[in-house]
Amino acid sequence: MAGTAQADIGDGDPALRPLQRAVQPPAARSGAPDPVAWERQTRAPDRLGPPPVRTIDRALLDDLRSGRWADAMQRVKTGAAVNALDAQGRHPVALAAAAGQDELLREMLRRGAELDRLGDDGFTPLGAAAWRGHRSTVRLLVRAGADAAAWGHNGQPPLHLAALAGQAALVRDLLALGVPIEQLNRARESALDVAAAASQDAVMDLLIQGGADMTRAGRR
Repeated sequence: MAGTAQADIGDGDPALRPLQRAVQPPAARSGAPDPVAWERQTRAPDRLGPPPVRTIDRALLDDLRSGRWADAMQRVKTGAAVNALDAQGRHPVALAAAAGQDELLREMLRRGAELDRLGDDGFTPLGAAAWRGHRSTVRLLVRAGADAAAWGHNGQPPLHLAALAGQAALVRDLLALGVPIEQLNRARESALDVAAAASQDAVMDLLIQGGADMTRAGRR
């Protein structure tokens, strides 16, 4: 992995607990939900457009785009929104994951960061880390609850992105973390299929040794 080696993480880290995404309607004073009020509350943001990006959130995104990781960490710790989104579709988690910034990601996770939103490159944060070979970042995101089956805009899940990029060690890591070796992409191709199409021989050998089905080549 490029850059400074980063220590692995322990499963007891509270930042690794999967995010609670369920949102419950507020109860009316009588104790029963008010569906009309709830519908009005949830539809209003769609009518009004996205909330404006605050100055501190814009500064956080600027720091991340420019690789000023220490400044970005300080802004996160002082209240910058970890789920902010700029006009190009970039957001803090995707930018930090693509750069393999594990400590920054841990801090974002502690503050409720969304794990699976696509970045401006069309990858999920996990997909971006897999494509670029950031092994510790991939482990961090998977253990935090990132969806290892989620497709990016190109229809490839993280396992296939790692295979396409020739990241054999990362393919091994994903399989060890429980990603099925016969997982399919949007085109219903396995990781072995895409590795073969990309002439990634080392990845092909790894997948075959791991039990990938060679008799089901091509689309399922």
